[in-house]
Amino acid sequence: MPTTPDTTVRAMRLSVLDGAAYALMVGFGETYFLADAVRLGATRLQQGLVVTLPLCAGALGSVAALALLARIRGRKRVVVASAFVQVVILLALALRRSPSPPLLIGAVCLYQACGQAAGTAWSSWYGDLVPKGIRGTYFARRNRFVHLATCIGLVAGGILLERLEPGAAGEVASGAGGTGFRLVFLVAAAARLLSVLLLAASPELPFRGLTNAPQTLRFLATSRGSRAWRLLGTGALLQLMVYVASPYFGPFMLEDLRFSYLEYMASSVTVVTAKFCLLPLWGGLVDAHGSRQVYTLAALIVAVIPLPWLWAEGLLWIVPAQALSGFSWAGYEVAYFSTMLDSSTKRTRPYLFALQNVLNGSMQLLGGLLGAMVLAAAHGSFRVVFAASLALRLAVAAIAPRLVPAPRKSRPIGRRALFLRMIGIRAHGGAVHRPIDDGAPGWKGRGPGEGGEGRGTSPPRV
Repeated sequence: MPTTPDTTVRAMRLSVLDGAAYALMVGFGETYFLADAVRLGATRLQQGLVVTLPLCAGALGSVAALALLARIRGRKRVVVASAFVQVVILLALALRRSPSPPLLIGAVCLYQACGQAAGTAWSSWYGDLVPKGIRGTYFARRNRFVHLATCIGLVAGGILLERLEPGAAGEVASGAGGTGFRLVFLVAAAARLLSVLLLAASPELPFRGLTNAPQTLRFLATSRGSRAWRLLGTGALLQLMVYVASPYFGPFMLEDLRFSYLEYMASSVTVVTAKFCLLPLWGGLVDAHGSRQVYTLAALIVAVIPLPWLWAEGLLWIVPAQALSGFSWAGYEVAYFSTMLDSSTKRTRPYLFALQNVLNGSMQLLGGLLGAMVLAAAHGSFRVVFAASLALRLAVAAIAPRLVPAPRKSRPIGRRALFLRMIGIRAHGGAVHRPIDDGAPGWKGRGPGEGGEGRGTSPPRV
């Protein structure tokens, strides 16, 4: 289909509606996968796997999408097919007769692999379709609808679970209840089906295929490619330390703190809201001081996230802790992504982001397994795991400035000075952030995190 103004406008309008439908699926569905695992009596190892193993499987979905895009010329087919499989998976979870943690883990792995495959192909599709001059404005506006719809889904899902489940996940016998979870997964499937229909109705431009992998390998041998390698390694190392604790914040709230589903929902909404409100602030800092400087600062703040969890008791402690999580991950995501763009070229980014997904997914899985080992050694004490993750994160954050080299034209500024400038910026000062990609495929998708940590939609996704 040739590019025309009417084609572009129609595609952009459909994409806003698709993004809202997708976000409703996230709010109703995958947000509560971990809570369902706790309800089903998942062991500590299974609780870690329901978060980390799907992330690793999702990385393989990105690789599979790139392999398909190198061979076929229809990106929409990859997106629609992958999204429809997600509909089938959610329906299977809603209609299952013999639920069990292993079945849930397997279903979520396939769900995430399809989601990452769809996201990779969609980024290439809409990166070409949306005119470069309005990408930043358009995707920022689209993301506002996505954040709003995610919050609506989170709140509605939490209310349904509170009304339909016999009690909080940590207070009932293993496997008891399930009506509420079946309903929220059914609504999530309906939302994703609407998204599939909107995607199928969206116009597609001719596609010439991707560059080849050997060209990316040659790039990595250059000085700029070396910076990309070091950034990928630093990010993967931090993910390893983060996910020592990340899968266990949810079980801690549901089991140790005995949160109701409404309280669990409130803690998750806090993260989404904090990221939504503070992303422009971080974007302005990236524009003003450079992505590498902001990245090292954000890594330090991410490192201290577990600190308030060491003594947190009740929702009044958890809400500020989750706000800190949303604040820090908003900065980390936009700074990391911008730093990667500074360290790569347009034609190599799809493969670099696929490599990033594989590295991060592997480290997240390993971190979750290490956390399970620490939990077993600590006789099930979540706070010991949080303390271990805090120490390990701080160690990585301390060496991050040495690991991540600055671009040649970067203006040096210390993290302390940057932090002092950051806290002096008014939240309503009207700062905006520039578009952080030029439309290259492979924009990062969202991954689950610490009781909502790391969740967000900074780069546009399906």
